[in-house]
Amino acid sequence: MGTTMGKNGGHFLDALPSQATLHVVMLGLDSAGKTTALYRLKFDQYLNTVPTIGFNCEKIQGTAGRAKGIHFLIWDVGGQEKLRPLWRSYTRCTDGILFVVDSVDVERMEEAKMELLRMAKCPDNQFCISFGTSPK
Repeated sequence: MGTTMGKNGGHFLDALPSQATLHVVMLGLDSAGKTTALYRLKFDQYLNTVPTIGFNCEKIQGTAGRAKGIHFLIWDVGGQEKLRPLWRSYTRCTDGILFVVDSVDVERMEEAKMELLRMAKCPDNQFCISFGTSPK
């Protein structure tokens, strides 16, 4: 997995502001592990979770490496099929999107791919995922 950007090889975390809170949305199919990952980041332990109807939201401070001291407000949005049309409203004015995939669930890999591509398209069907900062 690539962790550098730009011609100078700068790490993408180097571009993050250290004093601001970054708004991040975590998306993925139902049962992909989004809530488990969120609470593992928040409490540094595994918790029993139930399917997310709606969303969970937690403020997490980076504790290691280049993310140390950076605050993230992470929205974990439910991944059931009936909730997926709402994803786009959660991704407006965000600083990042985490798309979680259960790598063991190979039968749903194509479905995950299609949902990611659907999220990555702008309303005019132009591919609009970009890396770096964008105006708010």
